[in-house]
Amino acid sequence: MKMFGVRRWAPTAAALMLLTGAFQGLQAPPAAAVDCFRATCAGKDPIQMGCDDDAEILQQVTEPDESVSVRLMWSYMCQGVWLKISRDLDTSPDRVYGTLWTTRDPDGGIQQSDTTGLLADGVAGAYTKMQNWKKTSAKACWNDVDAQYDPFPGKYTMQDPSATGDKPVDASLPRLHGTCTDWL
Repeated sequence: MKMFGVRRWAPTAAALMLLTGAFQGLQAPPAAAVDCFRATCAGKDPIQMGCDDDAEILQQVTEPDESVSVRLMWSYMCQGVWLKISRDLDTSPDRVYGTLWTTRDPDGGIQQSDTTGLLADGVAGAYTKMQNWKKTSAKACWNDVDAQYDPFPGKYTMQDPSATGDKPVDASLPRLHGTCTDWL
C-alpha cells in the first residue's frame, strides 16, 4: 500500500498537536453563581445572593475630611443596586445612618427602600439590601439625623397645625447633616 502526501501533512499535523497541547491549559473562568436576578433580588442581601462578586461602584461621595464615604453599588449579574457605607471611627459623627432611596415603579414617586439603621459604636461599615435596577432610579445617602432623613430632598413639607386649612410649611433642615450620590 502506497501513502501519498504524508510528508506534506506531517509538519502541519505536528504543529496542530503542539497548539492543542498549549490551549488545553486555557479555560474560561467559571461563571459565578448568583441566587437572584432583577425583581427577585429586591429586599435581598447582596453578599448572601453572590451579587457582590461582580459589584461595581456606580458613584461614590466622600466627606471632605474623609470621615464618611457612601457608595451606590451595582451588580451586572444580578441587576441589583445597594448602598455601601464606611466611616472613620475616630473622625465621623457619633450618629451615622445610610439610606438607599429609590423611585417607585411605575409612577416614579420617591420611596425609601432600605437603610443600614444607626451604625453601632465600633462599626466602621454597613450595606443595605438590594433593589431591582431595571425598574428604578436610586441614590445613596448618609446622614446623622435619622434613618428616614434625606439630606438632599426637593423640600420637606409638613402641615402647619396652627394654621387653618393645613398650610404646608417648609420643614427642611440645613444641608449640614449628610450627603448623597446623584440619582442614577
